[in-house]
Amino acid sequence: MAGHSHIILTSHNRPGANRLPPLNWGAGEAARRGPLVASLTHPDQRNVIGTHGGAYSIYRALSVASGRLDPFHVPDLGNTDPAAEIGPHPQWADPDRIVALDPYGHMINTAFATELGDGVDIRPTIAVTRARLNLPEIGEALAAGRLRADGEIVNQAGEIAVVKIAIDPVWHLPGLARRFDVDVTQLRHQLCGETEKTKNPDYLG
Repeated sequence: MAGHSHIILTSHNRPGANRLPPLNWGAGEAARRGPLVASLTHPDQRNVIGTHGGAYSIYRALSVASGRLDPFHVPDLGNTDPAAEIGPHPQWADPDRIVALDPYGHMINTAFATELGDGVDIRPTIAVTRARLNLPEIGEALAAGRLRADGEIVNQAGEIAVVKIAIDPVWHLPGLARRFDVDVTQLRHQLCGETEKTKNPDYLG
């Protein structure tokens, strides 16, 4: 995904003008930065290239092609709040510090409540959950007396309380280009060329 640019590069055609304001990547507040919208249900809302969960697009394609999923289905995100509070942090306001993920991607229900209420199809790009991790080494350390279960981080069964975070990549192309000292226009043209290869029906055999 990429922020607003004077150079139009998109993986899906958009009819008419985009009704969302341009992204202000690196803004110190979510409201000023704006939501990332890569949904296919409302093309006029899209303000990035690519799609949500691009690595899993084959599963969505199979579900739609088999008639098991409505292509315009919008998921219920009512229970997608993160299990642990993360941020906001000062470095989120530096457009060059974070270029490969959306720091607000786990908190869309609170950060973009207004837009969601207006019907904008915003999807999470980060999932934060709590879990118990069972490592044989921890059980051995408990049995040997090298470690003591505190009931909060490590329990008597040797399970560790952890926070798990799954992150979908979100590439901010201008920031990425600056980090690698390449021309952003050239990067966009090259990216377009690399993705165009997959549109050739003979490319995958």
